[in-house]
Amino acid sequence: MRKYSIGAVLLDKANPTRVLGRAHTPLLSPSDDNREGYVPNVVYTCGGLVHRGLLFLPFGVADSSVAFATFDLKAVLADLS
Repeated sequence: MRKYSIGAVLLDKANPTRVLGRAHTPLLSPSDDNREGYVPNVVYTCGGLVHRGLLFLPFGVADSSVAFATFDLKAVLADLS
């Protein structure tokens, strides 16, 4: 079965068609506990917010619930290459 995860990509501000970096691993993936729903095995987001050095990411889980995750922004940016 497919697994839909959330990754990260850094785009050039002046030319967003130019990819500056991609994350080596997904930021979030569906856990075994949260794989059931209308669309199973998926996590998805509509965007995030940076506040005080943290990336705050609300995300949907298998079309059945909403959760929130935080990531250290410096660590996320360091993973992009």
